[in-house]
Amino acid sequence: MAKKVTSSDVAKLAGVSQPSVSLILNDSGKVSFSNETKERVFAAAQALGYQPKHQRRVVRRHSDMILVLTPTLSNPYYCELSQSIESYAASRDYHAIICNTFRRPSLEKYYLDAFAGGKVGGIIYTFLPSFPRVVEQLAKETPVILIGEKKNDLTICSIELSNHTAGALLAEHLYLLDHRDVTFISTPTNQTTLAREQRLEGMREFFARQGLDHCVHVIEADCDTEDDFVSGGTSYEYRVAQALTEQFLQSGSESTALIGANDMIAVGICETLKRAGFRVPEDYSVCGFDNIFMSSLLSPPLTTVDHRLHLRSKFAVDMVVDRGQAPESKATEAVNKIEYAPTLIVRASTSRRKQRRQSRDSGT
Repeated sequence: MAKKVTSSDVAKLAGVSQPSVSLILNDSGKVSFSNETKERVFAAAQALGYQPKHQRRVVRRHSDMILVLTPTLSNPYYCELSQSIESYAASRDYHAIICNTFRRPSLEKYYLDAFAGGKVGGIIYTFLPSFPRVVEQLAKETPVILIGEKKNDLTICSIELSNHTAGALLAEHLYLLDHRDVTFISTPTNQTTLAREQRLEGMREFFARQGLDHCVHVIEADCDTEDDFVSGGTSYEYRVAQALTEQFLQSGSESTALIGANDMIAVGICETLKRAGFRVPEDYSVCGFDNIFMSSLLSPPLTTVDHRLHLRSKFAVDMVVDRGQAPESKATEAVNKIEYAPTLIVRASTSRRKQRRQSRDSGT
């Protein structure tokens, strides 16, 4: 008879004390632990198959369900992505459970505990996992797919889009319009996704090849965490864009083009510029990334980069279903990285660089 796994076993494997294991797994707020310590404990518990008493209950297994984890629904990109996954999953006789983490690691972990461990047929992440080692353990028994960029040491399948290329595409577009001084406005580049940093790198490298090494400036939100759990449901990214665009206007920058790290940020940039009395694209060209539906409805419509969202959603569902139906010996025998090429969508929010008004009160 196999020995029953205890919290002491988890503590030994994780290299922490048994009381620490209990506090972390029971989500106690009495003591604060680093994310690295939490990750070790979660991964050890997952590897040993240990569950706290309050989680030990009989749970019906739903092999025809896919858990979809999204960081927010205040950005239409994730709404479109989630709906695309759910719609295509239905065509393959699967059902999607959409779980919004509000960018909170604790809520992400709650959903993993509630639905993982063979309780669903697969898991689709739409953002970089906060607990990569835990997710790798889960992937040994349940198909796990990431729609987005991953770090090189994360051994789960990812369906990516070359954000480096996307950044270079926008940079080339602005360069051909004679823009030689541009500003990239972004939420923190080290949180939730690698896409922001990769887009910025692509832009910088393109301009560097033109002999313009220092023409890309960055205004980035100064915070350690992102949280969309606020009353009123106002988009975190839109709020950040408003504040950073005001900061840009007050800085006296010579930039003639503003690039949002995504379309939601670009929307906030456009609205803030208009309220300040500036015109798009006459005073500033503005562009973004993602090609969300509302980007074509703005006035003027937004220049952006299409990310083949529906194609990547379809492929993610197919991989979950096909891996789940494959023989056990072949279900997780290979780790795949699939990368699509982005497409530049040119609209009226960008134009050739003109002599800009020097203040919001001056004439044209």
